[in-house]
Amino acid sequence: MTREEKLTLARELTRLLLAEHGQDAILAVGLHGSVARGDDDGGSGLDLAVVTARADLAVPDRTLRHRGIVVDLGAITGEGYLAEAAQIGPAWPLAHDQYVHNLPLHDPTGFFPRLRETHEQAIRHAGDDAFAAAAGSTLAQALDHQARARRALAADDPALALFAVREAAVLAAMFLGLVARAAYRNLAHALQAAGTAPVPPGFGGTFRLAIAADSDAMLAVAALGEALDALGELARRDRIPFETDELDAFL
Repeated sequence: MTREEKLTLARELTRLLLAEHGQDAILAVGLHGSVARGDDDGGSGLDLAVVTARADLAVPDRTLRHRGIVVDLGAITGEGYLAEAAQIGPAWPLAHDQYVHNLPLHDPTGFFPRLRETHEQAIRHAGDDAFAAAAGSTLAQALDHQARARRALAADDPALALFAVREAAVLAAMFLGLVARAAYRNLAHALQAAGTAPVPPGFGGTFRLAIAADSDAMLAVAALGEALDALGELARRDRIPFETDELDAFL
């Protein structure tokens, strides 16, 4: 399906949503992701945000395959979407794109420009502590998945070990994005960027080895362990909070 065909499909779905729920109920409908940016390939799906006026409106979240592509429809209130855009959290490197690259299909009140400005203002006003806290949380979660991978390997479950490695690898990429305040277009871009990151020294090579398709479970777990050790050293050097000896840190 071409991009124009996808846009035609998105406009038709928008028309049906407005007819079903009413224009007063739906503040805005817009595309985000590769189709909105204009860099999609033939197999890229549609990522549709339906912004509602109230939380009690029966606009369902739906992810379904239609005419060979996946259509991901996410419904959220305008208030909720703006609140999300104002936060700098662990998923920021991937979440950023949906706040700043929207293709409006229905936006009579200018919601999407307001969403973008809300997010850009949050970035401008966020101090280093906000990004450091999000990065530390992400690294702690990555280390937890790495520990699960090691346990799976010890239990002779290589499939589960590789799954945990992939989860840890995504979190490692998020950590680097937060440290550098670098956003990613999508998950593939995140993993590619992490694999070529010059800092910390030695990370990129072991990271690429960990996620390589031809790496077996033992090699992948060992390689990611080295990569996460390098991130841990970077975090300690830059005082990024991912570990503590004091319970007061949780208060």
